[in-house]
Amino acid sequence: MADMDSKHYELQNRIDKLETQKSTLLRELDDLEERHEKADKLYKKYLPLIVDSVADSDSLFSDVCKDLSLALKKGASIGKLEYIFNQLRDVLLKEEVEAVHGKKGWLPSFVKKSSSSLIQDFKNGYHDVVNNLKSTLGKEYNKRLDIITDKLNQCTTSNDINEIRNDLFELLQAYISESAQDREKIAAFVQEIVKGIFDIEASLAASYKHTGDIIKANDVFELTLSSELGELKESTNVAQNLEDLKREIAERLTAIDNALKDKRAKDQAVKKDAKLTLEAFKQGFVKLKQELDEATEQSKELEKKVYQDQLTGAYNRRAYDRRAAEEMDRFLRYGNVFSLLLIDADYFKKINDKYGHAIGDKCLKEMIKRTITLLRKVDMLARYGGEEFTIIMPETDKESAKQAAEKIRKNIEKIEFVYKEEKVKVTVSIGVSQISKDDKKFESLFERADIAVYKAKSNGRNQVVVN
Repeated sequence: MADMDSKHYELQNRIDKLETQKSTLLRELDDLEERHEKADKLYKKYLPLIVDSVADSDSLFSDVCKDLSLALKKGASIGKLEYIFNQLRDVLLKEEVEAVHGKKGWLPSFVKKSSSSLIQDFKNGYHDVVNNLKSTLGKEYNKRLDIITDKLNQCTTSNDINEIRNDLFELLQAYISESAQDREKIAAFVQEIVKGIFDIEASLAASYKHTGDIIKANDVFELTLSSELGELKESTNVAQNLEDLKREIAERLTAIDNALKDKRAKDQAVKKDAKLTLEAFKQGFVKLKQELDEATEQSKELEKKVYQDQLTGAYNRRAYDRRAAEEMDRFLRYGNVFSLLLIDADYFKKINDKYGHAIGDKCLKEMIKRTITLLRKVDMLARYGGEEFTIIMPETDKESAKQAAEKIRKNIEKIEFVYKEEKVKVTVSIGVSQISKDDKKFESLFERADIAVYKAKSNGRNQVVVN
């Protein structure tokens, strides 16, 4: 027994020691994750600035730096960033070799930008963000966005930028909160509708009760009538003289008449009650129909606000994320193949800068309009952000998806606007990728499509690349 107690004590000590080690490792892991998160935020905040500072020239290295800066600002996938970094390495090696042979490389021409130039880059980027929000959020947010725009125009320091960033975050938080309140209002409204339906059900039940009361009154009358007629027949058979017969008939007829009057009185009361109930039913039904119509309309408006891009009419990022999760779940559960198209407008910033955002918005709307006509009902077109769009194509392999992408590219290529007697054309680069058996998350599919778009841009734009 003592030996068992000793072993139990030793085992308990080992368990306590392991628990202590586990707690220590978890704390270290939390500290490591926190440091990683802080480092990640610093990289995302300052690395694009550093890259922008060396991208102000007309060299291949500068072009790749611009691509890297844009990818970092957009929060591109790890796969795409790794692909661009590899390109950057190759260009560096090439330009260093050229410098050795007497050609001009990028290092001799490196000039650090002034702080005012960096602030201007910040302002340009935030102006794009604000314009994007204006096209996505409702008109009720325009006033707050205009205030942020005024602050952008007047900002001169990094502190001003921080204040503007905080204003944007507060606005987005307000938008999320107010959207949630809309859904709560809808839920409360539906509860009222349900109560209305229950009231109508109660009215119908009362109506059935009135019908039952009428049937019951008829049954009582028929029973009385049958009984009295039977008595009358019996009296006729046994009557001794005419006077007795008259008296018996008079008594029976009086009983029948009284029963008939009683039945009529009851019928009138039930009829009156039923008429009142029918009127209440009609009024309740009209009110219910009106409330249901209002609920349907409000639900449509809410869904439009929550899942539709306000500028183009396509689905928005929230709807895209939900559909992507659904398709991924079907693939993992049943093996249903699907493909993803990532569409990015070529030189879109130049269109906005040269012709204004109104023409840019018009281009985006026309792109969506022409693309939707080429899609099936099961396909989903969504605005991913800015000038980027995605199409999820269920039950479609990469070859079929490529054919669809090529049709879309050719159709968009035909878009042509006239602005002050100058023709404005727009083209797109499209990346195509098919879900793979090795994919465990949707992000893997998106990364391949994202890299395919980058290759299409690098190869000259206005083309489809499958990855």
